[in-house]
Amino acid sequence: MKPNLNLTIIGAGTMGETLASRLISTETIQARNLKVSDPNEKRTTLFRDQYGIQGGNNNAEAVAGADIVILCTKPQNAEEVIASFRDQLGEQTLVISIMAGVRIEKLEQYLQKDVPVIRAMPNTPCQVGAGMTVLAAGSHATGNHLKTARTLFDAVGETEILDEKHFDAVTGLSASSPAFIYVIIEALAEGGVKCGLPRDASTRLVAQACLGAATMVGQNGKHPAVLKDDVTTPAGCTVDGLLKLEEGGLRVTLIKAVTEAAKRAGELG
Repeated sequence: MKPNLNLTIIGAGTMGETLASRLISTETIQARNLKVSDPNEKRTTLFRDQYGIQGGNNNAEAVAGADIVILCTKPQNAEEVIASFRDQLGEQTLVISIMAGVRIEKLEQYLQKDVPVIRAMPNTPCQVGAGMTVLAAGSHATGNHLKTARTLFDAVGETEILDEKHFDAVTGLSASSPAFIYVIIEALAEGGVKCGLPRDASTRLVAQACLGAATMVGQNGKHPAVLKDDVTTPAGCTVDGLLKLEEGGLRVTLIKAVTEAAKRAGELG
């Protein structure tokens, strides 16, 4: 990615702030090269005071001269928001959208220009630099555009490139599953409390166990089923717990949770 690129973030919500703060802290983008636009003056003031980022509520002014524009607005506002700044886009301005459910074809239609478009689907762990973002390229985006987008989102975690046809599934799994995991952590911690552990200690033990298990899946290349078997000694306590999970239908319930979330993602656009 070229140094000193000018980047504008449309939408000063949680994800917009996450991207801005991480891009600055990792020195991927300098604060002087960042702008943010949002109708909420309190949010743009926060960006200015806390991160040194120029902010305002005029999308067209914010986009003028930008090399990259990241759309962090609500999907139902996509057409209106894009119409407010598209005349300011240069021919090579890269537009990246994180709006759930808004397909690349629609984005390109709203833009009314042959500019490069990339669709991105991050998740909330981006806030702690442990996110997962999936990227898909539009009809005018090149490998270099994908490389640029990947560099930006690598600042908030891991990245993956997939065809857009997978994005509903990505939304149902990667973007939604942190909420599912939080429910699992909460329930496991309650189990610890039931067995006599202090609540704060129980929550901390579960959180670290989940972090460690996820790290092992990500780093050692073993299938989760193999790692599960490594914990499950013959006639031990873990197998009894696993039997209760199967009895309660946890596996099937989680699969259904992902498929339902993916179905809803497909309806958003």
